[in-house]
Amino acid sequence: MNEQPQPVPPAAPGAGSRLVRLGRQPRVLLLGLAAWSALAAVTQLFVNSGVFLDIHDVELDGALGGFALSLNAVPLAVLYLYCFRDPGRFAHVFWLAFVHQAVMVAAVLYHLAIGTFSFESVVVPLTGSAVLGAFSFVQIFEPKAGAPAG
Repeated sequence: MNEQPQPVPPAAPGAGSRLVRLGRQPRVLLLGLAAWSALAAVTQLFVNSGVFLDIHDVELDGALGGFALSLNAVPLAVLYLYCFRDPGRFAHVFWLAFVHQAVMVAAVLYHLAIGTFSFESVVVPLTGSAVLGAFSFVQIFEPKAGAPAG
């Protein structure tokens, strides 16, 4: 079988930017996801910090209030770093990353809608999670080197 290489479709406008090319690299994306998850955990450690989270010296209450600051992002950061070793072998982690970031976006939008946080408090988490989620989604369907075309 003498197959000819398929022509490469023209790139979409802006697709060639350095930041987009960087974000489409699996290892860079996994490091970004790990750093983003670690930042989420650090935010929970520095309660009453003007930079991270300021609850204005009010305690969280409720029977399950302890879940709110449970550092649940730490295992994800560890998993992303583990998969960083061989992104090709652990390519399915990008499905988890996509779901993780989509849930984070949904949670931020929910809390914005009910008034828990102001827009200024959610713009960075919303933007960061949306960008990482988009890159994770692209990574899921990115043609892999050596994979048959079509």
